[in-house]
Amino acid sequence: MNLNKNLLLTYLLLGLFCLHSFKIVAQASRLERCINWGYKIIEGDTAKHKKSFLILLPIWGVSPETGWQLGLSSGFVMRLSNDSITRPSLARLNWQFTEFKQLSIRPTIDLFFKQNTYYLKGQFVYNDFNEYFWGIGNQTPDIDKEQNEFKQMKLNFRLLKQNIKGLYIGPQLQYEKLFQMELGPKYFNQAIPGLRGFESFGLGLVLVYDNRDEIFYSKKGSYIEISGLWQNKNLAGQYSYENYFIDARHFKQLWKDNVLAFQFLANFNNGNIPYRQLATLGNENYMRGYYNGRYRDKHLFSFQTELRTVIWGPLGAVLFGGLGNVGNTIADLSTHIKPNYGLGIRGVLLRKDHINFRIDWGFGEEKNKGLYLTLHEAF
Repeated sequence: MNLNKNLLLTYLLLGLFCLHSFKIVAQASRLERCINWGYKIIEGDTAKHKKSFLILLPIWGVSPETGWQLGLSSGFVMRLSNDSITRPSLARLNWQFTEFKQLSIRPTIDLFFKQNTYYLKGQFVYNDFNEYFWGIGNQTPDIDKEQNEFKQMKLNFRLLKQNIKGLYIGPQLQYEKLFQMELGPKYFNQAIPGLRGFESFGLGLVLVYDNRDEIFYSKKGSYIEISGLWQNKNLAGQYSYENYFIDARHFKQLWKDNVLAFQFLANFNNGNIPYRQLATLGNENYMRGYYNGRYRDKHLFSFQTELRTVIWGPLGAVLFGGLGNVGNTIADLSTHIKPNYGLGIRGVLLRKDHINFRIDWGFGEEKNKGLYLTLHEAF
């Protein structure tokens, strides 16, 4: 009798579990239909897929140097040709306003023309802002931190031509002006180039090899960039110096949309370099977790690897880690190397071009940490 009762109870529990499972599946199915409906509104249906999209993301946060921060990151994705070869182009506008009436405006363009024959990349930056400065070197202590206020205008442009499939070459220019500097007492009397404001103008050359399958979410292929920029005060500006930059990335698809990604960066400078043109460790794209400019000097290297995985539907996650350093000489890069690591959440905004929004938490040594909310992958 007890055996029959136990058997009946077992069947009853199995039945309740099955009903609950069906309910969960039905709810997931409804959620998937809702998500697909949202994508259909943004992207259009498969028969009439939209050729351009507008993406809007809020910028928010609180920090001691700014108070509250509010802003908007907007991106306009488009294709400048109807063929199947031309890559998608992106125009972005980020603006940010803070409690202390600071303002930052950063329009950016990445344009691929017909069959990727030409590639135009540009950015303009206007900042009425402040930032922390710890001095120069890879061992600057926290007690040297001081807040500087300034206004900044910066312009970067490059126009590259594809001569052989995947191989681009072309000129670049850079202009930067830092003015209305307000320095704290610690660095007020120090003879650091550019600390009281500066103006610089440079011309250079860029060589890029790019055989990635996609540009916003690369699953396989490589990207290698080598560039040189030469500043001469006899042409314009106040300083003469040289800058050389290397960016090497490789992507390996593990299974489906799961990817293992690698990046190596190097930045070398020579001459009389204003302090804001020095190599800096840390931002939203590399050495995440370090305040941009926490360490700065003539030379830099960084290496990072990132595992990107799909959790469910449009949601994904990443784990990343790396190391890097700055130094006055190339030999200094091997001393006091700094680690970073972190994790992030991904959400697919546009499925066809796989454009994600991302939230990353990065951590470094000595309690360095950062939270980043922005569009597409770090690299």
